[in-house]
Amino acid sequence: MSNKQNINEIALSTAENIADELIFKSATTFVEDLAKSVPVASVVLGLTKAISNYKTAKDQRQLLAFIQEAQNTDRGFIEKFFKDKNNTELGFEILGILDQTYLEKQVKMIARSTKLFKDQIISKQQFDQYTYIVTKLNNHLINLLQELYSLKTNKEYPEFEFDISNPNMELVSFQFLIEVESPLVLDGKTKIARYKRTDEFCNFYENVFKN
Repeated sequence: MSNKQNINEIALSTAENIADELIFKSATTFVEDLAKSVPVASVVLGLTKAISNYKTAKDQRQLLAFIQEAQNTDRGFIEKFFKDKNNTELGFEILGILDQTYLEKQVKMIARSTKLFKDQIISKQQFDQYTYIVTKLNNHLINLLQELYSLKTNKEYPEFEFDISNPNMELVSFQFLIEVESPLVLDGKTKIARYKRTDEFCNFYENVFKN
């Protein structure tokens, strides 16, 4: 089977759940299909030209997954987004961000972050922070985030909220964990470092990360 056939199959199978106005028409290439499915996008963002940077099946799949997730969250979001010429720069920025991802879950998080920003729920600074974090995630970190959200309260020392030691420092750099003074002492001298999750983490998990 040729690469062209593989790409067309990916596009056609994924497009089944996209809103009617975005369903792919029969065409000979993936680019033509995508341009026809969102004609406003091809005009406002020069999507047909911009997608020339998306030459692999992986990159095309990520772009399509972004459109699908945005539509699933808000049926009219994609159409409204591309009709607003003020979104041109942001549109190209999103293409660049998607280029740094490889997991479909990352794409879904970027779509949710975009909607939060356009709905004025988060600031551009928060949008930049969220999309930066998303591009750094891999399956290992995704599993750690799920485990972190499921941690139970430390009943012995509830004021410290969670008993987290030796965390992955990426989570600290994301500002998802913050070090707190520990009531535990090692060898009677050195206090054991303990961390608790932050409100920033909870907001990210509940509004961006969680399906």
